[in-house]
Amino acid sequence: MIYFKKDTALPPFIPLPRFMIASEHSINAKLLYGLLLNRTMLSQKSGWVSEDGNVYVIYTIKQMADGLNRSERTVKTALNELENAGLITRVRQGWNRANRIFLHLPDGVQLSSPPEGNICPMEVQESSPCMGQKLPTSNTKQEYINLIQTERGEIARRRFGEYQNVFLSDDEFTWLQNAYPDKFEEYINRLSAYMETSGKHYANHYATIRKWLDEDSKPKPGNSYDYDYTYDKGECL
Repeated sequence: MIYFKKDTALPPFIPLPRFMIASEHSINAKLLYGLLLNRTMLSQKSGWVSEDGNVYVIYTIKQMADGLNRSERTVKTALNELENAGLITRVRQGWNRANRIFLHLPDGVQLSSPPEGNICPMEVQESSPCMGQKLPTSNTKQEYINLIQTERGEIARRRFGEYQNVFLSDDEFTWLQNAYPDKFEEYINRLSAYMETSGKHYANHYATIRKWLDEDSKPKPGNSYDYDYTYDKGECL
C-alpha cells in the first residue's frame, strides 16, 4: 500500500458532482453519471459537438460495463434511470452504431470555472500540472480513435487481450483465429502486455499481430543440405 505524502500525485479518477452525491439515485446511476461526465469533458477537448453546439459522448454499453466493472444489464438499468431523471438524452445513430449520449445538468446547480494553475489529474488528462508527473498509461485515446471510426460508419472494433487494450474488428479476429488457431491468442496477449508495460501504442493492432505471426512462422535459415543417396546399379556409394 502507498501512503500519501506531500508530493504524492493522484491516480486517474472520474469526477462526481456534489448534487449527484446528495441525490436519491442508485449508486450505479451515480457512478455512471461520473463516468459519462468524464467522457463529456474529453469530448469538449476533442470538439465532439452536435449541429446545435451540444457536446455528446459515444460510449457503448460494453465499454460502460467494463469501466464500472458492472454487468451490461446493470448499465442499461442505470442508463434508463438517468434518462428518466432527465440527466441524459440518448439519440440513435442507426443500426449497429452506438448512440450519441448528451449529458445534462439540473436547473440551478452551482457551476464552477474551469480549473487553472495547480490542478490535479482526472482520467481525461495526460499529466498532472500540480505535480509535473506523467499519469499511468491510459488507452483513453485509443478508445476514442475506435469510437470515432464507429461514429463515422467505419469498422467497429472490440477489446481483446489480457489488459483489454487490443482493438480488433470481428473480421480481423476471425482471420487471425482461422489462420493461426494455435497461436493467435498468445500473440494478442503478447501485444496487450507489451503495450501495458511499455506505454507504446500502435495505429493498427491487427497489422501488428499479423506481422509478428508472419515473421515468427517463417522457417529459420539453417545449414540443411539435400543429399541424394540413390544410385544406379553398378555404381559405388
